[in-house]
Formats: sequence, C-alpha cells, structure tokens
Amino acid sequence: MHIRQIRIRNDAAPVAVILGSGDIASAIGRDLFKAGCGVLMLRDTAVPVLRRGMAFDDALEDGVAELEGVWAVRAPAPEMVAALVRGREAVVLARLDLAVVAAGWQGVLDVLIDARVRKYAAPADLRPLATCAIGVGPGFIGQENVDIAVETLPGQEGDVVTHGPTAAPTGRSVPLGGAREERFAYAVNSGPWDPKTALGTWVSVGDTIGWLGERRVDAPIAGCLRGLVRETPNGIARGSKLAEIDPRVGAPWTGVPPRAQRIAAGVKRAVAAILPVSPALAAE
Repeated sequence: MHIRQIRIRNDAAPVAVILGSGDIASAIGRDLFKAGCGVLMLRDTAVPVLRRGMAFDDALEDGVAELEGVWAVRAPAPEMVAALVRGREAVVLARLDLAVVAAGWQGVLDVLIDARVRKYAAPADLRPLATCAIGVGPGFIGQENVDIAVETLPGQEGDVVTHGPTAAPTGRSVPLGGAREERFAYAVNSGPWDPKTALGTWVSVGDTIGWLGERRVDAPIAGCLRGLVRETPNGIARGSKLAEIDPRVGAPWTGVPPRAQRIAAGVKRAVAAILPVSPALAAE
C-alpha cells in the first residue's frame, strides 16, 4: 500500500508529541528519543498512571525520571518547553493542553502520537494537527482519523495498520502469570487515594495496599506490586485501577515491559514510513 512520505524542513530530526505518560507511551518516547527525535509527553489527566516504575510519568512529580538509560525531565515553565524538546538532552514531560502545544509549533506538529490507549473512546481526527499523526490501540482508523494506526491487541501488538481500523477491544486483561482482571485492585468508590505499600513490594492476599477515603484496599492476590497509582488527595474516580499485582516469582516492576516494547517498535516503523529522515529512526 502507498504511504505518503514527507520530510521535515531542513531534514532535521522530527519532534514527537506523545499523548500519555504511562508504560506504553513511555516505551514509545524512549525509542523515538534514542532515534534522535525531540520528545514531548503530555500526561493523560483522565486516567492515573499505574505502572510508574515502567514509565516516565514520575518526572512530573519528582522533576526527573529514568527508564532503561533514558532520562525524562519536567518542563519548569510552558515557555521553556519548545527549547527543551529541541535540545534533545532528555525526554520532556509537561502539563499542557494539546492546543497550547500545537500553537507553540505554529499550529502544525511534526509527529503526534496518541498513546493514551483509551479503549472505548471515539478519537478525534488528529491529522490536521500534525505532519504525521499516529494512533495507538482501539478506535483509530488508518487514513481516517490518523495517518497510521498501531495495534495493541495481544498477539498483534506492534502491527502497523495503514488503512482501516485497529482491532476492537476484547474486554479482557492481558494474562500475566495466569492472572487477568483478578490481579488489579479497583476503586469501588470515588475518593482520595492514599497508598501505604511501596511499588515493587511482595504482598500476600489481604495485605493492605492503601486507603480509598475511609475504605481499606487489600491485595486481591499474592505477588509483586507491579503497579501502584501515586497518592491522589484530590480524589480518584470510581472504577479506576489502583494497583496491579504480578504473581510471578521475581517479576519485574521497572524497565520497559515486552508488550510495550513491541508496540513502541511498531510506532517507530510507522513514523519512519512517513518521515524517513534519520537512519536511526528507520533502524530496527
């Protein structure tokens, strides 16, 4: 199939703006940064980040974060974002609306990647905002609301979809050590979230993970606390994931997970197909 190819002005490496700061978005940002792109990541305020040890998101709270040798920094002020990103010394995270970011790049971004993986949302058409628009996961349609989409469905993750929709969500969690939905602790009500156990801790069934308002939240299964939402004193929405437990012995809770890496590799291929400006970008 034909894919349009556009070169960024002056053959400079592109700047990639990524919506999302979780593990999948961070794996994408890390890959593109290593390929020479400037990378700006915007936190999805609707869904709290769960796998913080596998993501750059903590940079927004702590100032810096590291993921397998690549550093991310929080932009200290909106007016400094463009210069920091173009400096390409670190991945940059900011709390900014996409419209504000687009205006800073004269209204047309080089690369825009929606990696929030909002399974049941109806995405807007991203193509007017960027030279290269890529959607990750369900809801995206190649050549209709993005230039190219990338699959996240288990068994197909990382597949590039140049025309047509990505696969619909199955409604089931990806199995991990034999555990699916039962490995997550959910918010059964809205309220302030106060975690009491450190990320990476081995927990037993019934151990207290934290408090949701006045309700104690216990570990649903035994294993490594792979994911844990940061303290949220202003409240968290009912139904949100609060914690994830990996039942495997010696399970990792930091670094880039294999599934996220496969998806990131697919995004890198998609970007290179439209913007073949860098040997590193095209390399596998």
